[in-house]
Amino acid sequence: MKRLTTIIAAVLLTAALLPAQTKVMAHRGYYAHPGSFENTLTSLKGAQEIGVEGVELDVHLTTDDSLVILHGPRIAGSTYPNVQELDYKTVKSCVLPNGDRVPSLREYFAQAKKTPGLMLFLELKAHPSPERETLLAEKVIELCDMMDMYDQLTFISFSEHLCDEIVRLRKGSPVLPISSSKTFSTQELLDRGFAGVSYNMAAVMNKTHLLDEAHEAGLQTVLWPVNSYDLADFAMRHHVTYVSSDQPQAMKNLMSAVRELEWKQTKKLIAFDLDGTLTQHKQPLGAENRAVLDTLAARYEIIMAGAGGCRRIFNQMGGYPITIIGNYGMEESRMVDGQFTIVREDKAPADRKFFEKECSRLRKEYGYTSFKGESLEYHGSGMVTFGLLGTKADPEEKLAFDPDKTRRRKMYPEVKETFKDYSVFIGGTTSFDITPKQYNKYDAVMRYAAEKGYSKDQILFVGDDFADGGNDSQVRLGGMDYIRIDDYTRLREKLQFLF
Repeated sequence: MKRLTTIIAAVLLTAALLPAQTKVMAHRGYYAHPGSFENTLTSLKGAQEIGVEGVELDVHLTTDDSLVILHGPRIAGSTYPNVQELDYKTVKSCVLPNGDRVPSLREYFAQAKKTPGLMLFLELKAHPSPERETLLAEKVIELCDMMDMYDQLTFISFSEHLCDEIVRLRKGSPVLPISSSKTFSTQELLDRGFAGVSYNMAAVMNKTHLLDEAHEAGLQTVLWPVNSYDLADFAMRHHVTYVSSDQPQAMKNLMSAVRELEWKQTKKLIAFDLDGTLTQHKQPLGAENRAVLDTLAARYEIIMAGAGGCRRIFNQMGGYPITIIGNYGMEESRMVDGQFTIVREDKAPADRKFFEKECSRLRKEYGYTSFKGESLEYHGSGMVTFGLLGTKADPEEKLAFDPDKTRRRKMYPEVKETFKDYSVFIGGTTSFDITPKQYNKYDAVMRYAAEKGYSKDQILFVGDDFADGGNDSQVRLGGMDYIRIDDYTRLREKLQFLF
């Protein structure tokens, strides 16, 4: 126990000096507990529940060209020695030791989309011929296109042919070769279009310069297997991007402690969302969360980055004295001599005929032709709010309409495509917010930070909706550190480590 305590202390001290936090990948999901098994939907759900940043999974092609998830080649609990020699029906008939069946990649993706912040490290397993590997790559890309999965995917493989094929089929996708012995120079990785490399510990234990050089070049590195504090310490000392662990819960606990210590020491600017983060939708800021802001303001600069206008946010916060970036960055207010003052207003008038035509079409297609008030709300900045229940819907009706955003997420891909020359967000309780393309919370906060001299690693964003289409989503996609608030009444508990 004394040695363990010493190791943890050393890891925390070392990590506090690092410029980037090593993340945890659950190797084959979180299966190290009763009732689970590797590479199943159960192990994926377990990883989602504990909140790791990544999950590794293995994909094979069946004889009838279907995509299934299994480490393989043998199917545990069956007499079949090689999943690649079976058809899909036979694979799905097998029952794994925990009672699950082998999942298809489509089923796996559908579950993974429920936690959009989770990165999937999709290992393409080697197949008997280059032709079969090319077909595997093509089938995977086809499904990724169909299900719009690229924001959550990193492709990995022991087969360099498969890695090259993914680069060829979808240039720009993050691809990492996996190696247990061979090492790659940074220049080779860059020349071949790879985003980094995944190494077994043994391959680089005595060649740590390869990890350091990859980090300096902006490449990702993955280290596996990392199931002890000693190896976690090694990974963090060399700026490894992800550790792949069979004990993700223990690794997550360690990394969370490290992250909290690091953030408390390095963060200078904290940007907050309002509705769902500090308050119920369009409800006044309560005394408890007001006190949280007061406590944080004594140590950090705090600002608001909201979807609504600055004046509306200021009034909803009861006149709290804070800089506000409103309408996704289209306007900004500050306290000047103790007075609320708009210091910037960007305007980009909307094409009303276009918006009314397209939103009318969408209403008819999805059955939202009955609404109260106006169909669209045009903001002075040029932002447009498309409220499915209208501008004068009853507050209670709005709150009950789509609390988990399921209805709007179903519409989101088409709304996004319809307004492809704009930024589209799922906003409020019943609406979509549509802004000129360059306006979103990530760019808005970064613009403010640049004016104030803050770097991105000095910023922390606190919000409630980082899922695709969520009005905080660009923060996640931009790589800014963030904390997700599931329950605004527990804000103090969630942010206590920053005090």
